Amino acid sequence: MQFTVIGHACLYIEYKNIKLLIDPWIIGSTYWRSWWNYPEVTQDLISSINPSHIYLTHLHWDHYHGPSLRKFQNCDPKILLPKHFNKRMKGDLLRDFNFSNLIELDHGRNYKLQDNFQLTSYQFNPVIIDSSLVIEADGITLLNSNDSKTFGLSLKQITNNHPKIDFAFRSHSSATPRPHCIRGLNVDETDRKPSDYADDFIAFAKATRCRYAIPFASSHIYLHELTKKFNKYYSDPSFVKKQFDLKVNSYQQCQIMVSGSSWSKNNGFDIKEHDFSNLKSDISKYAIRNKEKLERQYSLEFKQKLNKKAFANYYIEFLKACSFPLKLLKFRFGFLINEKRNSTNFLCIIDGIKKSTEIIKISNEEEIYKNKLAFVIKTPIYVFNDCNIKKMHNTYTPSKLLEIIIAEKNGYKKLSRYLSLVDLYENDSLPIIKLFSIRNIIIIFRRWRELFDMFYYLFTIKIQRKKIHQLWHSL
Repeated sequence: MQFTVIGHACLYIEYKNIKLLIDPWIIGSTYWRSWWNYPEVTQDLISSINPSHIYLTHLHWDHYHGPSLRKFQNCDPKILLPKHFNKRMKGDLLRDFNFSNLIELDHGRNYKLQDNFQLTSYQFNPVIIDSSLVIEADGITLLNSNDSKTFGLSLKQITNNHPKIDFAFRSHSSATPRPHCIRGLNVDETDRKPSDYADDFIAFAKATRCRYAIPFASSHIYLHELTKKFNKYYSDPSFVKKQFDLKVNSYQQCQIMVSGSSWSKNNGFDIKEHDFSNLKSDISKYAIRNKEKLERQYSLEFKQKLNKKAFANYYIEFLKACSFPLKLLKFRFGFLINEKRNSTNFLCIIDGIKKSTEIIKISNEEEIYKNKLAFVIKTPIYVFNDCNIKKMHNTYTPSKLLEIIIAEKNGYKKLSRYLSLVDLYENDSLPIIKLFSIRNIIIIFRRWRELFDMFYYLFTIKIQRKKIHQLWHSL
């Protein structure tokens, strides 16, 4: 058995006839040229991939990357998905990619792909699709947790079912736009520090009792002109390892595995080295090499007009979903969109009280405060049009191609509510009545532990005000 880290959150596992590829983002960029793999994935490495199976943990584009998936259409791989309320992942693969051999994996159920190779998918997070995957092959157990911050009884289920975990892969950063994208905040004072994310990673590794902890799913840089400033918050895996080595005195080890690094049962580790202290110069070199791609993206902003119909269609349906049987959205908010081709600013207003939308022209940004909005999100026109047309607002915020203007006292709380509702809506969980299908009731029953974990989170973090890494200390 051998596994290779391809890039960011992409892992390739080979054993006999099984070639399992997980979360392929292997070429180009994602999120409208905002995110780029770091280090870059070499063409030789890409050419070596010939998957028999592909597993997609969740819907975000750095895991569910369209251009990368299209590279494997001719391989006719079996596509494996977590079975969630959301049917979008399956529907898009059938419609947009012409993959026909799709299998949805029940939470916590073991699937045997061949002798001595089996998988178990574990979903976590009641709002969005997110999942961990346990791979047991040739006597070796891998826990690929990537973005899934599993804790509590849900993680206990994994460790009880798989008591000997050899490798645990987990992210060590956050993709949320809060607080980085909120105008006026001193992020250096309000955001969690790199040491906090390292502590989360360490606590998770201890809870899983894995032999090797692999910093994972956090290795990207920003090249877009609007997001390059966020590179200063890059989560350096070498820092994570340094903290790990200082705080963990046991059989456990932290191993950095950048793109191209591998491990095999016969030969152990084959590590590709990368000097993360060269981050700034690497970013400059990447930007020069990809200058034409970036400029083509910027030119879109000058060509596009606001798609008013797509905006109204999306948000009228969204407001309906938030209104029955419970009224979940009782405030007004908006998007500030600049149509550069004619230098016009549009304020696209969503009114949760009247359940209506409105578009008005404004001459300057100060006018947004006259409209009694909780918050306003400023974003490029091509991003906004795309999200409305493709129903992809829940995958938009990791791009960081937005600036959030809090316009009233309780605006931040209302922003959090809106972002949660968008996730629920696009994951087929709104209107709430959708949850009461036979399919979804079975899914909820299989994931009953999450209900207790939600209360545990609220009590530990919101009431006791403990650090997030303490969520794993009870295991």
